[in-house]
Amino acid sequence: MRDKDFLNKTVISMTDGAVIGKVKDLIFHDLDFSSLVVNGERGEGLLPFSSIGKNGPDAIMIESYTLVDWNAGRSLVPDSRTTHDLRKLSVVDGQGNMLGHIADFTMNSKGHVQEFVVRTEGVFGIGSQETVVPQSKVRAIGSEVITVEAETKK
Repeated sequence: MRDKDFLNKTVISMTDGAVIGKVKDLIFHDLDFSSLVVNGERGEGLLPFSSIGKNGPDAIMIESYTLVDWNAGRSLVPDSRTTHDLRKLSVVDGQGNMLGHIADFTMNSKGHVQEFVVRTEGVFGIGSQETVVPQSKVRAIGSEVITVEAETKK
């Protein structure tokens, strides 16, 4: 699954038969998907990843409205970042090459990032390059950059 498979989807409560809101962003702790930021009538709330029942093609189903923590707002645990925050970080390899910025995430069913696509900027998309970085190559996620191991040339 990809982060874009969640963004802007409607969240629906099975028990309440109600629309809870729309997914505004995803929250990651290191490279683990921890919760969704849901924007609804009560403002912004956090829905833990573990509370998602089914992520269907049109909506995300949860068991109950009470699973969303409306008091949390955008409060994050230390080292947590939204997809927006992660996409702003530059990705640099061990040889000092600027690879670009994260364009896409691929996660497993437990919400752990397996790989991400890093894209260099081009002019109107022309000349841009993409590099797929497996999670195993990530060395550190800092406040300004993500460092990854350089690919070995054969």
